[in-house]
Amino acid sequence: MKKIILFNIVLFFTFSTIEAQCDATATSFGNNTSIPMYNVTGMVSVVLNTNNTVSLNLGSNFATAAGPDVRAFLVDRGTLTAAQLKIPANFNTRPKIEMGMITANGMASFTKTIPNGTNISNYNTIYFYCQQFNLFWDFGSFMPFTTANCAVLSNENFTSNQFKIYPNPSKGSISIDFDSSIGIKSFQLFSALGQKVFVSNEAVTSNTSIDISALNSGIYYMYLLDNNDNTIIKKISLEN
Repeated sequence: MKKIILFNIVLFFTFSTIEAQCDATATSFGNNTSIPMYNVTGMVSVVLNTNNTVSLNLGSNFATAAGPDVRAFLVDRGTLTAAQLKIPANFNTRPKIEMGMITANGMASFTKTIPNGTNISNYNTIYFYCQQFNLFWDFGSFMPFTTANCAVLSNENFTSNQFKIYPNPSKGSISIDFDSSIGIKSFQLFSALGQKVFVSNEAVTSNTSIDISALNSGIYYMYLLDNNDNTIIKKISLEN
């Protein structure tokens, strides 16, 4: 039986889904404590389209400080904490999709083709960065698009009833049970507020045991990714 200890990484998000495309609203901007006027306010959203493109939409109330060459990126932040992500050198090591150069205020929209080999389900952050002077501007987070929450990525071959999470509710430890013919290459665990509390990029076998006793009581969501990049989400309740 494998034992996995969980660690905390902050990540907040909200999401919504529509039939023809998937729309995620970014939240939790205001991360530039050194130069607060750089912080982003207003509506910012990401749209996953059916033609293998992704769009970044800034609302009419979007605002930030004016600056030279301020660009917006979608980023796979991996396990970087908020403090680590503020450092441009760390940001520049992460997979990213450059969306375009922004102005200080007002509505704008950018659409880019998703590069070959990119798993868009790993992207969860909108990052604003002054490229000319290598300066952190601000970032916000959004719910990553998966087959479970986005019809664009849906795949009926990977269904919720193929998996059992038990005991649920749990008193501190849970196990994953699934058909041995299904290969699970990674999973992530999020709190109900969007906090990523664990990420594993190692293959998972059936009856894997996960120690969640260090977490507070509440609702958590497990994201399981199979070898064909299909995703399922399972809800978990923890009672201490």
